[in-house]
Amino acid sequence: MPADAVKLSNKSRLSASSLLPRIAIYSVFVAGTIASFYDFKLNSIALSKATESSEAKQQIALINKLQQADYTEQGRFSDSLEKLGVAKQSNNYHYEILSSTGPVQTLQNQGETAQFESTIAIARSHNSYGKSYIGAVFAFKEDGRNIVKTLTAICESDRNEVNLIPPTFDGSEIHCPPRTTMLSDKNNFDNLRSP
Repeated sequence: MPADAVKLSNKSRLSASSLLPRIAIYSVFVAGTIASFYDFKLNSIALSKATESSEAKQQIALINKLQQADYTEQGRFSDSLEKLGVAKQSNNYHYEILSSTGPVQTLQNQGETAQFESTIAIARSHNSYGKSYIGAVFAFKEDGRNIVKTLTAICESDRNEVNLIPPTFDGSEIHCPPRTTMLSDKNNFDNLRSP
């Protein structure tokens, strides 16, 4: 082997003392890159969940408002999302109207003229980790007055419930079922019409 080749070969070799710091620096760089990617993935999952929940809350609020408008115009709630112009499905949720009930009496006024009507809409997540939402609209006459008012609410469930219990109305406010949380104002009264 020529002398120049031996010198070149010795120069290209790294000593152990210079190799260890380089390995440490590269390891820290790779670990940081992996950690930031992992954190990004976790944040995007959390962001995705929040975006999905926001979509469902907005859609249920829209359904509640459309039901109020339908009641104002027709004197009854719609029994179909299609009639309201709302899609039954999105990428993240399935929406449906559970019930549109006619006049109902409370326990306190049995035997009297019915006091209110209601409609319930739900949003169920396509994902097992998603939350469920229940929208309720109650139309009623205040005591001694002939003006129909509505009260709306959105209840949020911690998990994707299969059998959701509808909210109840006691004549003055809406109550969310167990294991759910009220998201909107309980006293969201709107004057609608005089029958």
